Amino acid sequence: MTRPLRPAILGALAIAFGAPVLLGVEGLVGPAPGFAVERSPAAQQLEFGVKVALKGSWVEAAFRFERAIALGGSSARAYNNLAVARESLGQFDRAREAYEKALAVKADQDEDRRIRENYERFLGFLKANRGAGAAP
Repeated sequence: MTRPLRPAILGALAIAFGAPVLLGVEGLVGPAPGFAVERSPAAQQLEFGVKVALKGSWVEAAFRFERAIALGGSSARAYNNLAVARESLGQFDRAREAYEKALAVKADQDEDRRIRENYERFLGFLKANRGAGAAP
């Protein structure tokens, strides 16, 4: 089992390689305030996962992203966000798997670009830290 990264290592990751980007839930919330919008259970889980991730609750965020995927939300966005959460928890092998799944899922051009940037940053971090306890 992989231990979560210490805050100092996470800080170094963000400084050296840029912070990973969670892909938000814009477009899942609805067109305008005051209108009731029916969101799928997967979209609800994804939205909640982003909210708790932004508060630093990475274990809960990973759980919510996994639920979103299990509920049929197997989107590039859900896999990317799961990868970011797993990366933040120090689960590098599992993060790599999630990034690869995110890249395999059809996404719009901007979303695909952001996922590729996240993945390349992640690979750079792994390469730079192989001898410092990061999984290859």
